[in-house]
Amino acid sequence: MTSEKDLLRELRAHLRGAGRISYKSASAVGDLYEGYVFALVVDEALQRGASLHYEDVDGNKTSNLIFRTSPGQLYSRAHAYTHAVVEFGSIAPPLEVHVGVQVQGSSGVLHECDVLVLTQDEANQSRSARVAPKARNCILAIECKFYSSNLPLDLARSFQGLGTDLGEKARPTFVSNSTSGTVKRYLSHKGRLWEHSVIPGNPQVRGLREKIREAFKIYMSSKDPRYSM
Repeated sequence: MTSEKDLLRELRAHLRGAGRISYKSASAVGDLYEGYVFALVVDEALQRGASLHYEDVDGNKTSNLIFRTSPGQLYSRAHAYTHAVVEFGSIAPPLEVHVGVQVQGSSGVLHECDVLVLTQDEANQSRSARVAPKARNCILAIECKFYSSNLPLDLARSFQGLGTDLGEKARPTFVSNSTSGTVKRYLSHKGRLWEHSVIPGNPQVRGLREKIREAFKIYMSSKDPRYSM
C-alpha cells in the first residue's frame, strides 16, 4: 500500500524549482494524492519542453507552494494559494495548473476539479471578475480518488455526470490508486478517459502521463501546430 511518505517523496521529486511545500507527511492521503497528480502534470509539461514557474493568486512568482485541501474558488485570496504557469514555445498562450478549484459546467452548475489545466486568459478572467472559470476553456480536468479498497461503482456514475457537464474539450479524466473491473467496464462503455492503479513505481503512471501529453498536444495543435511534442 502506498503511504503518505511515498506520495510526498514523489511529488517533491517532480516539483522542480519548488522551495517549501504546504503538504506534509501528516497531510490527508487524498490531498497528497491530488498533489502527486499535480506534480505529474507539471513534470510532463517540463519533459515536453515547456517553461514553467509558480505564482500565487495575485500573480507573484514564488517557490513556496501552498495548495488547497478542500474545494475552493480559483480567485480566492483566503491564502496565497499556488498554481503553475506553463508555456510551450513563444506563440501559444500560457496555461495554468491548479489543485482543488471549482469550474462552471455547461449547465451553469459548479463542480470541483481536483487537478485542472486551463488557459491563463480564462484564469485571469476568473480572478478579475471573481467568477468560476468555464469548463469550455479548460484542456484537462482530472478527478483523483485514493481508496484503500476496490472502487465503488457510484464513483464512476458520478464521474459520468461530471464529464457530461464539463464537456469533451475539458478532457475529464478519472484517476485512482485503486481499481475495479466494474468501474473499468462502465467508464470504457461511456467512452471516458481513465487510468487506475496510478501510484509511484507502477507502469500505469506512464499511461496517465500519455493522457496528460495528449491534452497538451491537442492544445498546441490549434495554437502552434509547428511545435513538436
